[in-house]
This record gives sequence, structure tokens and C-alpha cells, in this order.
Amino acid sequence: MSAVLNIVLPVFGIILAGVLSRKTGLLGADSAEALNKFVFFIALPPLLFLSCARVPLDQVFNWPFLATYTSGVALTLLIGLLVSVKLFHHTELPLLTLHGMSLIFSNTVYLGIPLLVLAYGETGATPAVIITLFTNLVFLTGSAVLIESSRRTRNSSNFSLLTSSFKNPLIIAPLLGVGYSWSGLTLYTPLEHFLDLLARGAGPTALFAMGMSLYGFSVTAGAREISWVIVAKLLLHPILTWALGRYVFGLEGFWLESAVILAALPAGALIFIVAQRYNVYVQRAAASVVMTTAVSVVTLTVVFLWADP
Repeated sequence: MSAVLNIVLPVFGIILAGVLSRKTGLLGADSAEALNKFVFFIALPPLLFLSCARVPLDQVFNWPFLATYTSGVALTLLIGLLVSVKLFHHTELPLLTLHGMSLIFSNTVYLGIPLLVLAYGETGATPAVIITLFTNLVFLTGSAVLIESSRRTRNSSNFSLLTSSFKNPLIIAPLLGVGYSWSGLTLYTPLEHFLDLLARGAGPTALFAMGMSLYGFSVTAGAREISWVIVAKLLLHPILTWALGRYVFGLEGFWLESAVILAALPAGALIFIVAQRYNVYVQRAAASVVMTTAVSVVTLTVVFLWADP
């Protein structure tokens, strides 16, 4: 419990600081917009690039582990989208995309890596980094492509969609990172430090900006949908991951425990940054991050008691 609290409580502290900065009038709505643009265009691309460039591709392909996590994501997403259409009547692609992201996009960087390192030592970082690469490359890139494609006009061509997509930092940065990892080149040290400094600002700034944006509307609005997100992200996702790993892919020990812990993490703040950027699902994205993070104090404690690292 103390390990979870030591990592989760500072996250809430940064969100609260953002709320108070608006409530006290220290910063205004324009500041929140500026911070979101800083994260999206300045801090997030180095984070995505480095998270992919630093993972040797020959270490990524632990097939039972990847199959377990990917299958858990796919099944959770399928169930979640069916519920989204039937119960919440989401039919537009951007809404479905971001609702789906809130169910499967785990906070692997700012919660997953520290928790696994605390539990298993330095070796614990390996599965978290692998899943960070996977989620950044597939989920963030995929969500950007889907939302961009939904905004095509009748006169826009596939080529224009392709060119606009590859101007998007959520797409180009992780692809460049994978390419750099594949090349086997070493980053020039001053350049790596420069990118690392910018990347470190992405998480705290995203949380602070989310707190600023939360000011003025209720976190509990749309309580039925947020309740479903909590259940799907913190219970359904890890349970399905455990069942698939244990009974389908024969995963056990450290790798099974890591897959379940990563699936049980709350929704990552970058969902909110994407929602804010495209001005869709903003309130529910923020509420999903805040509420799953709050409830995960309990659910992650249960998961760690099961794993007993």
C-alpha cells in the first residue's frame, strides 16, 4: 500500500496544483491551452521518440508476454466498444476512439515503471518499457490516425490524410524512435540530454494542465460512463490479461505478474492531451484519468498482494 501511495499521491498533488492555480486566478484558461500545446508539440515528441529509441528491438519480442498483453487489450477493447455503443450511444469515430483509449491505455511511464522497479528491482523496468513502446507506437499513433481520418472532407484525398497524419507528433515521433533503435546508432550525448529534459516535462505538465482544465466542470459528470471505465480499466482488463496469460499462452512468474500489473494501471494522462488537442471527449477523458487513478490505490494494492513480488 505504501509503495502505491508514494507514487499515486504525488500525481494527485500535481493535478490539485493545476486546479488551485485556476481557482486562485494565478493562471487563466489561456495558460491551460498553452500548456497543452507545449505538451503536445514540444515535450511529448521527445518522450515518444526516446521511449522507442531506447528499447533494443531484439528485447521487445517476448512473444508469450506480448501475446498476453495484446490479447487482453483487444478483448477489453472489443467489450468496451460494444458497451459504449449500446449503453452510451457513442457512434462517432473520435468518441469511440477516445472511449476505447480510456479502457486500455495504461499509465506505464509515470506509474508502471516506478512500481515495477520498486517491486522487482531494475529488471522490473523491462516489461514496462516494452509495453510503453507498444502503447505509444500502436495506441497513440492509431488514435491520431483514426481521429484525423474522421475529419476528412469529401474533397480530401488519401494522400492528404497521409501527409496530415505524418505532420502529427503522435505518429512521427515513435516511428522515428523505432527506426533509430533499428539502426543501432547511439544518440549524441548532448542531444540525448536535451531530449530527455524536454521529455521529463511531459508528464507533470500534462497532469498540471489537466488540473487547470478540470476547473469549472464536475469530475463526476457522466458518472455512469466513468463508472464503467473504472470497472473495465481496473478490473476487466487485468482479469482478462491474467486469464489469457495463464490458460492460453502459458505465461507464469515474473512475466505474468508484470503483464497483469501493467494492465491494472489507471488510464494515462496522455489520453487527456489527445482529447484536448482534438477538442473531443475532454471532460470524460480527464475524469477517466482522475477517477481510475484514485480507485487504483485499492485495486493495485490487491494486485500486488496477489503477485507477492
